[in-house]
Amino acid sequence: MAMAMYKIRIIANACITRYNGGEREIAHIVGSYNMVKEDSDLVLAEIYAKRPDITPAV
Repeated sequence: MAMAMYKIRIIANACITRYNGGEREIAHIVGSYNMVKEDSDLVLAEIYAKRPDITPAV
């Protein structure tokens, strides 16, 4: 079962804050939260929706 959307938004905001602080790529930051793939995909989608300037690493 997927995590509640308010938790997804909280984690996405935390990841954006860490990214702005100069930490590594966004995928590494999201991966550090040790979530199931479904939840991490939702977090990444939320991040990309809020901050389109953050792009996935190629």
